[in-house]
Amino acid sequence: MSTELIYPIPAAYWLSANQRLHWAPKAKRTAWLREVGKQAAELHNVGPFDVTHVAAFIGYTKNGTADPSNATPTVKALIDGMTDAGVWPDDDSTHVIGPTFLRDPKSKVPDHYTVRLVITSQEIPW
Repeated sequence: MSTELIYPIPAAYWLSANQRLHWAPKAKRTAWLREVGKQAAELHNVGPFDVTHVAAFIGYTKNGTADPSNATPTVKALIDGMTDAGVWPDDDSTHVIGPTFLRDPKSKVPDHYTVRLVITSQEIPW
């Protein structure tokens, strides 16, 4: 069973592993992303799951080369919010396999990135 959530993220709230932000604006963005993750999971009644694989498809604001795994801080905050919503008991490695980072086509929303999370229920692998 798979569930898909698509998050349009304004460029002003995007977090990248390449950014060197002061802790205060980084904390503000992280809190906002976490709340967005929680609200979307609650709105769409996602879960509860025991073990899942998460694939994160990243849509950038422009075409060109990109390293999707640089979106880790953004995706981590969204997943933390989903944990707050009870999607899984914890986002540790025994409950969330991944996330696997992949590239999506360019975002169609101006000045917004997109994060498409595909959550697939898994059998316990151990």
